[in-house]
Amino acid sequence: MFHIAATTLVGLVREVNEDSASVNGQRLIEGRPFEARIALDQIFALVADGMGGHARGEIASDTSLRELENRTERLFENDIIPAIRAANRAVYDLAASNPVYRGMGSTLVGVVINEKKCTWFNVGDSRAYLCRSGKLLQLSKDHVPPMVRGMSRSHAISQSLGGAAYYTEIFPSTGSFNITPGDRILLCSDGLTDVLSDQQIEGVVSLEEPGPCVTKLAELVVAGGAPDNATLVLLAFG
Repeated sequence: MFHIAATTLVGLVREVNEDSASVNGQRLIEGRPFEARIALDQIFALVADGMGGHARGEIASDTSLRELENRTERLFENDIIPAIRAANRAVYDLAASNPVYRGMGSTLVGVVINEKKCTWFNVGDSRAYLCRSGKLLQLSKDHVPPMVRGMSRSHAISQSLGGAAYYTEIFPSTGSFNITPGDRILLCSDGLTDVLSDQQIEGVVSLEEPGPCVTKLAELVVAGGAPDNATLVLLAFG
């Protein structure tokens, strides 16, 4: 049995929440924390962080998730990369259909859980973590340009769904592992990780129950200024 809790918040600076998130096709809504218990059979969870401003990022992240939600059979059949590339194509096609959407794009991070196997995948800098035995491990790979020592992060990313002037192929990172009792999986946009360190996240995720954990992390983001939209989905097994 998985105990799942999630939330999304616009933050204290942005006017629009350009993040989108889905748990088995159920979308997160701003101001409505999500919590459910789901049997260990087939589960998918997705987080997308839109880019483009003026609601274009919101449209890009929504389009990305909708395309994957329409391909859930392919996700559970481990045909994940073609499904993500189809979502990438859909974002580009929509951007090409209206000059207002030009340049919009989205990151993506997600997991597909089939019985006791978890497969994770990502494009961009939204992250997936595994917390096992109280230790937090980043599963996803940050797709960001190489950084020169001493430079602070620019928030530039080297891959996204859409986001370029012309269609660009993507190369998602992916991996899998067997789930064990006590495992916790966290998906999040960079609105969380830009404010809280891995050590801070570990301190909450390893101790709190999923519902209070998500609430506590959101409160810490707000206390840290919440300069960006923040979305987090926590899946706890056992």
